[in-house]
Amino acid sequence: MFSISILFFLLIVVIVMIRAFDLSAGQAFICVALGFYVAHSSFADTFQNLLTQLLGIFSSVHL
Repeated sequence: MFSISILFFLLIVVIVMIRAFDLSAGQAFICVALGFYVAHSSFADTFQNLLTQLLGIFSSVHL
């Protein structure tokens, strides 16, 4: 399950995409719907593992 911080990060990404890439509300809704569909599919564990590994890589980078 996603933690609050990951959900907050994803919300920020969606807001940036809406503002920077001129994403319409309909396209944003389709992205969210696709996210819920993938979360309930058999691919959910694969995506969760991939996301965990990517976040581990980003958190290990020291600037």
